[in-house]
Amino acid sequence: MEAKNWVSPLALALLVGCGGGEISLGISGGSDRFVPTFLSWTGNSSGDQVVDVNNDAFAFYSDSGCLHNFRTGRENPDFCLSSRQGNVRYGRLSMRVVNALSTAGTCITVLVEESTANFVDIELDALGREVVFVTAARPGFCA
Repeated sequence: MEAKNWVSPLALALLVGCGGGEISLGISGGSDRFVPTFLSWTGNSSGDQVVDVNNDAFAFYSDSGCLHNFRTGRENPDFCLSSRQGNVRYGRLSMRVVNALSTAGTCITVLVEESTANFVDIELDALGREVVFVTAARPGFCA
């Protein structure tokens, strides 16, 4: 054991003496935190945000196409786009992402039930999972 401790400093001294002892160490102050990207919707004055009937904000991840809930800060891997045209599936419920006229008179992107085109309301159950209700309200569509 003593010979090993004696040889290592000697080998290091030989390397440094022969010009082979240069050590480069890079330290970065940047963050390793992943910043997600969301899909943007053409004609949406709210950029990547999609809202339900109560104006609760959601977005769809650009990589997985699944829902991000801004209230919980989580992705729901069971609530995803089934096409790039804005069709959405959550269990047996089919929805669409469409542009609608906001109360401020601008176009925003909303979620509607596919067959009725009525707004959906996304709430959380006692376990924090998304529960979707189809409402009787129908948005005013815009281009």
